[in-house]
Amino acid sequence: MTDGSAFTDWLASDNWQDYRQQRAIRELGDEVSSLSYSLHSQQRESTRLRSELSKLQGSVEMRLDRLMRSFDAFVELSDLRMTLAMFDPPALVRHRTRQVVAAVSQAQAPPPADFADVAGYWLAPATTALVALLRDEDATAPLALAAERDEARTALLVTLTAAVARRTDLSARWLPKAFGPLPATEPVTRAVRTLWTEAAAGRFGPDGVALLGERLAAFSGGLDEAAGGGWRARVDGLPGTLPRPQSILDPVAEAEEAFAAGARLHALRELCGRPPAEPAPLDADPLAGILRALVDEGSAEEAPLLRRAAELRAVIEDKPYTADEQWEAPAGTALELLLADAFQPDGTPLARAARAAGARWLLPNAERLAGDAATDPPREATTSVEHLPVQVRAGAAPDPDGMAAVQQKIDSRYPEERVPTRTTIALGVAGALLCLSVVAWPNGLAIFTTLAGAGLLLTAAVRWRREGRQRAERQERHAASLAAARERAARATRELDELRDRLVLTGQRAADDLAAVKASLG
Repeated sequence: MTDGSAFTDWLASDNWQDYRQQRAIRELGDEVSSLSYSLHSQQRESTRLRSELSKLQGSVEMRLDRLMRSFDAFVELSDLRMTLAMFDPPALVRHRTRQVVAAVSQAQAPPPADFADVAGYWLAPATTALVALLRDEDATAPLALAAERDEARTALLVTLTAAVARRTDLSARWLPKAFGPLPATEPVTRAVRTLWTEAAAGRFGPDGVALLGERLAAFSGGLDEAAGGGWRARVDGLPGTLPRPQSILDPVAEAEEAFAAGARLHALRELCGRPPAEPAPLDADPLAGILRALVDEGSAEEAPLLRRAAELRAVIEDKPYTADEQWEAPAGTALELLLADAFQPDGTPLARAARAAGARWLLPNAERLAGDAATDPPREATTSVEHLPVQVRAGAAPDPDGMAAVQQKIDSRYPEERVPTRTTIALGVAGALLCLSVVAWPNGLAIFTTLAGAGLLLTAAVRWRREGRQRAERQERHAASLAAARERAARATRELDELRDRLVLTGQRAADDLAAVKASLG
């Protein structure tokens, strides 16, 4: 309690007892206020602590949930490892295969295939044959056994390992078996797509480039008309607009289609005429990734267990697991990949190979666009004059009927009126008659009538002059509107002539573009 409040209590009390009572009441009120403020502060602090505790509990719950999932995955992975321990012979084969790949990738001699055969497992004889091939030894027997168990995987293993070892002679010889014919409808595997892109980049030498061209040409040649519609859709998706001057002519559908076709054909010419360019360097060797996925795939019995083990390791390491890492993962249909490559806006070997393979479809579309661009120039077009349609003709006057309708509309907006008007004539006649009253009534009244008549004559004269000026202005506006209408029609005729000239140039340029496309596609 402050001295001011004590002094106030002392003034309000009549005696010492009242003063002590007032002071006790005030002290009690101060204590209650202090307690209320303290309680409010504690409530705010409690709310803040509850909020922080809720966040902490959420973070702890998330961490606990992740820890539980990781623990469950670890337990399951431990059980899987116990199961996989029964497949030690296939695991030893994979280990020896990795040693062979590691040695040859570092330009070292491959170690011997020191392991026993595993019944039904293709990798065992395939690795034995691989070592013999890399040493230029006879591999007929192990190759026959490996091909009997899985010819596709064997060919892929030899091709990929030879490429990693920079044995172009061996990889190019085995590439036809590993690449195989492209499926018409089924998706292409990740391994085949990687062989596709690396062959285009020259990884397998000139023989690999030639093989890729043959396989792509065979696939493109086997497409039906329905599949060929994909090429037309891609060609029609090329930019089809060119900057054009403003025009008062109504759009001519045939001309617009011709300009769009010419623009698309020119874009196709630029696409096919891209200068050769090297592909962008990659951070990692894609063939090595496919080879690792192929070797680590495991035997037929192991494969599901190994995939599950990889999923569990991803859970433990808190990393996403995707099936795309498998060498057999779908990369898309051959047609989708070929179209995507062909319309890449660059000159990489992959894009050029795709365009060469798609020449069977690109050339007819280029010829179609050239035909659409070489349309006959229109002889007439429509323009708007005074918001009325008027036909204009090349090398001739505008449509007489249309211009007559325009002139009629202008005439109706500026009608011809007689000058002076009836009202002005009536005022003049009335004024003249009132002025003549001075002769008939020579008295004081005649003076007023004469003055009134003079006023009417003056008003009639002013009106007459104003009406004459208005008629002259109306005639000028009428003549100006007619002149503007004729000028607009003449301008539309000139623009029609320019449109015809541009269409002729578009047809000529389309012929040049078509010749360039044919030369680029061979």
